[in-house]
Amino acid sequence: RRCQRRTRLPRQGGRQRSVSARRGMATRLARLVLACCWLLLADANIYRYTRQPLEPDVIQYRRVGMYAPEDSPSSGPPGNGDSLVKVDVTFSRLSARSSGLIQVLIFHSENMDLVGYQEPGTIQKTYCCTNSLRTQNVPGCAEVGHLIVSPSGSAAAGGLLWQRDLTFGVNQSTSQLQADFEVEKSGVYYLLFSSCDLSTGVVFLNGATSWVNPYGYLPGELFHFLPFYGAMSLVYLSLGVLWFILCVRYLQQVLRVQTCISGVIALGMVETTTWYLDYVNFNSSGLRGLWPVVIGVLASTVKKTVSRLLVLVVSLGYGVVRPTLGAVTNRVMLLGLLYLLFSMILDTVSNLSPITEVSVPLRLLFILPVALLDAVFYWWIFSGLSRTLSQLASRKQTAKLDLYRRFSRVLIASIVLSAAWVSWQMVVIISDSLDDRWDSLWVFDAFWHLLYAVILMAICFLWSPSKNNLQYAYSQELRQEDEGEEGEGEEAAAKDPLPDAFAIEEDVHDVDVGTGKRH
Repeated sequence: RRCQRRTRLPRQGGRQRSVSARRGMATRLARLVLACCWLLLADANIYRYTRQPLEPDVIQYRRVGMYAPEDSPSSGPPGNGDSLVKVDVTFSRLSARSSGLIQVLIFHSENMDLVGYQEPGTIQKTYCCTNSLRTQNVPGCAEVGHLIVSPSGSAAAGGLLWQRDLTFGVNQSTSQLQADFEVEKSGVYYLLFSSCDLSTGVVFLNGATSWVNPYGYLPGELFHFLPFYGAMSLVYLSLGVLWFILCVRYLQQVLRVQTCISGVIALGMVETTTWYLDYVNFNSSGLRGLWPVVIGVLASTVKKTVSRLLVLVVSLGYGVVRPTLGAVTNRVMLLGLLYLLFSMILDTVSNLSPITEVSVPLRLLFILPVALLDAVFYWWIFSGLSRTLSQLASRKQTAKLDLYRRFSRVLIASIVLSAAWVSWQMVVIISDSLDDRWDSLWVFDAFWHLLYAVILMAICFLWSPSKNNLQYAYSQELRQEDEGEEGEGEEAAAKDPLPDAFAIEEDVHDVDVGTGKRH
């Protein structure tokens, strides 16, 4: 793979050839779609190397957000108020017939311009000094086979870059680096292992690098997720307790839709609690366990699928204007299974595989099915909701009509907020300011969790269990105005009577079960 310009180094780490390639529109599109999920990719903040090869003319790197001690949002063990990058790595090579050189750099993202050379009028960038660049007297290209480092950033001149050169003599096969870099300014820091000298040969890395913030090992980009998921788990717990109390109190009047809502609340509690415990462990140990991520991804995917299906069947009028979905049931289940499958694949790849290890076409292959299925959900939800509102208005069922009108306002508000948020994300990403906003990018993902919780609470409020629950249940009309799929559902219901919660009443109006009065 080839380096992209400036801040185009992958988010968590990787390796690239020293000569850059042009940035394509496909790469921009992939970055735009994946920006809200790359924060979850850090698999560790103690990076262990076990015979990891570093080939000639290749740069390997890590990118982590770090807080200076005075700027840190928190302080405590295991960081204990210190902000350090600890490097303890041994380089070994199989062939020692010639001398060699490995260079290690650590620098703040705002100093990226001091590393490499960008040809005038192009977006290409070269990081290793070559004979042709030296002939052109490129600044920082003093020796062939070395990194191009601007004289103003040279560590030897007391500059802005932390640099260590590890040399191999003839017949010398190993070299070791043990050093600590103190972070004095908050921001995104890059660690580069460079092998620009072709005579060095293939080098193997063994050891570890540790990135320690004042509060622990959690990267600065992810820190705010720790209190966020803690707060969200308490929100779901409180909502779940309140909902459980109402369901127990009005157990005889509980509708099937309300049972589905209970399941969604439970999945929300599992998801947010799992992520919170995962980040607590990450912060204290510097490593991420596999199973918490798997459980979190599974709970998140199932929750998204079930919640979309719930909103869809409610919009289609299930239990309100139709007792069953009839022939539509198979299509709803098929859509849900497809969404569950493709969403689980996307979430797994996003959380367990670095984005830079997946090619752009393959990334789009994961993203497009989920995006298309979401579009199908949205279209079906609003078309079904429009039909349900028309049916309720024509039948003059005022209680149900008022309920669905409020439900439609909630959905429309969520769409408007989502569109506004996506537009803002596009502005941020296209403006190339991700490194400048490193400590606030977490809100990209947090917003969707928060919006989802607010919508769920609104639905819980609208469909809260009460003594008058059954006034919202399906009641048969004297004049059947349903057509097409709705007719199939009602014919099926006539052959298969439903439990009391969906009892059929011989009246054109709703029945208030609590009072026995007709509306």
